[in-house]
Amino acid sequence: MARSAVALRRNPLARVARQYLDQWIQRRARGVPPIEVQYRQIFILPTRFGWMLGLLMFGMLMGSLNFNNNLGLLTTFVVAGLGLVSMLLAYNNLRGIRIHRTSAEPVFAGQPLTLNITFINDQNRVRPALEMLAGKFRVEFDLPGSSLEEVGIRIPTHHRGWLKPDRLRLQTCHPIGLFEGWTWFWPERPVLVWPRPASHPPPLPSGHDLESGRQQRNEPEGEEFFSLRDWRSSDPVHRVAWKASQRHQTLLSREFRAEQSDHLTFDLALTPGRDLEERISNLTAWVLQAEREHLHWTLKLNDASHGPASGKRHCHHCLRMLAELQ
Repeated sequence: MARSAVALRRNPLARVARQYLDQWIQRRARGVPPIEVQYRQIFILPTRFGWMLGLLMFGMLMGSLNFNNNLGLLTTFVVAGLGLVSMLLAYNNLRGIRIHRTSAEPVFAGQPLTLNITFINDQNRVRPALEMLAGKFRVEFDLPGSSLEEVGIRIPTHHRGWLKPDRLRLQTCHPIGLFEGWTWFWPERPVLVWPRPASHPPPLPSGHDLESGRQQRNEPEGEEFFSLRDWRSSDPVHRVAWKASQRHQTLLSREFRAEQSDHLTFDLALTPGRDLEERISNLTAWVLQAEREHLHWTLKLNDASHGPASGKRHCHHCLRMLAELQ
């Protein structure tokens, strides 16, 4: 799919032809699930093997007529009848299949996305040798009678944002590979691709200790009492714990620390990076790291602020905002 998209961008004539073909297919019948495949959506052509056999049978027909060979004529007509039955079976293998819906979980840019297609077979007969095609990716499967099956096919991703997959192809060469029948359809909605996280992002802002989830720093004017320790000559007199020193028979000093919460603020304007995409990549890595460490964070994108919050739901929301950022 990626190669075809690049080829279409480089070749304006191919792009126009592709658009015309898409419009023609969509005019014939509905192209977005839910779909029940009927005759207007099914296309059939001989396979390479079918074309070669057809040419061979044409040569046998001409030779049998020229030399009045009844056995050759019988063979030609039997094989031709077999080909017609094969074409009908390929058509019936697709007709009546219901394409119920498509769905996909978001992935990071550069990772293959798995598009799940739900098929329903209302008839009490097996539909064998079905194939799903999406660009260079191919999945083979059988559809049992009176069943609902979900088939996943991989789609490459390259950029963040909403990805609108190209048309998909459901095909079959059943029963003997003389004819290939297929139908085209499009996923009913685009799928989300998250930004690619930076491989080596800068440290989280504010220098938080990620192992404990919060940082405490020594400050002479801290307001929170932390502990008692042995007195040092550099300690001020007002920090001496006289009552505790009397009980322990040694001079002790009070230690104060200013406690800092584990709340983080990720601001796009303050994030390091050479360009917008690199800053978004660093923000993505920060969001994932904060979610792994169960921290609370706020994501600031231009004039919008998301948070403070934590957890997977907040993480997915922030990743979506980063993916949609223009």
